[in-house]
Amino acid sequence: MSLADTIEHAKRAYALKKYEQAVENYASALEIATKHYGEKASETADLYFAYGKALLENAIAQSSVLGKQEADDGEDTNEPANSGAFLSFSGDADDEQPGEDVAVDLFAEAQKAAEEAEAAEEEEEEEDDAEPEDDFNAAWEVLDLARAIYEKQQEESDETKLKLADTFITLGDVSLETEKFEQAITDYTAGLGLKTEILPLSSRQIAEAHYKLSIVLDLTSGRLGDSISHAERALDSVEARLAELRDALSGQGLVKPEQQEASVDTKGKGKAKAPRLLGDDAVAKMTRLQMEAEEKELQGLREDLALKVEELKTAPNEPAESAPELVAKALDAELGPSTPAAPAASSEVHDLTGLVKKKKKNPEANGTPANGGVKRKAEDDGEDAQSEKKAKLEETAAS
Repeated sequence: MSLADTIEHAKRAYALKKYEQAVENYASALEIATKHYGEKASETADLYFAYGKALLENAIAQSSVLGKQEADDGEDTNEPANSGAFLSFSGDADDEQPGEDVAVDLFAEAQKAAEEAEAAEEEEEEEDDAEPEDDFNAAWEVLDLARAIYEKQQEESDETKLKLADTFITLGDVSLETEKFEQAITDYTAGLGLKTEILPLSSRQIAEAHYKLSIVLDLTSGRLGDSISHAERALDSVEARLAELRDALSGQGLVKPEQQEASVDTKGKGKAKAPRLLGDDAVAKMTRLQMEAEEKELQGLREDLALKVEELKTAPNEPAESAPELVAKALDAELGPSTPAAPAASSEVHDLTGLVKKKKKNPEANGTPANGGVKRKAEDDGEDAQSEKKAKLEETAAS
């Protein structure tokens, strides 16, 4: 089979959601392409990207199937696991001579058989659990190869830069599925930055990228504010899309690339340039029936996003303190009742001051000596002595 035919079979299988078949066909196509062009040739980038997406979807599908099987197995465990073993051995026991030793041997053999069966099931489950993880890892490695090739060529055209953005977004999907949230944030942010540079705000790709970034930020500790911000931007993108659809349906015109300046403020750096590409989801490429159907769909999506934004805003914000700070805070709360000594001490000081002031007033009222009272007594004694001297002089003069 030729390379083109193999790729066509892979695309058809992917469209029909037969991801395992798509993975096999893309692997065959890559084998042919790498032999002809080389492993890191620019011609293989698109195949690496498509193969990585197929691996990701196949891993997600397998995880869903395994989760369903585990739920079914959990329901079956309500029945005795070794009931069948006991029944089969009971039939054999009729052929043996009745005796106590035989009954004990049958029980031990049945128990051993049940344990072996359980061990075999656990091994199979472990092998099945390892398969999706391997597929996720394979998807990451293949997509990272595509990213490396696209990055070397991104300056050649905006189309290549958009492919690089799609690769970053898909890498973020892999990290989100494997709960590597910090890596997902990094890849989503890179992809969103490239898409924002190229595509108009009304592109659904912009709304999707903002929404995915909002989801992973919501799952990351301390990033609730950023999650709300990106959810609001996703809502703005959907509203811009709705406005463009309504303008197109009313005949008022469409967004055009590189022909007008957008009215988006870019923090004092002048007006932002118009989008360089419209993307595959451009309204200009849609029929009237498609536009009407999408308008109806986006109205419901806008309501859902608005509810999501309100839900995030009302969610309790996580504390920014570290664990030691939280422990210290808890200890302070526990020891709080024993610390009001400082306010009590201050109130006592004020009371003592009042008492001192009262003591100053009491000596004045009672005529007891105080500061200045001694001086006043000395002055009174001097006056009495002078009056006595004056009286003696007068007596002397009279005689």
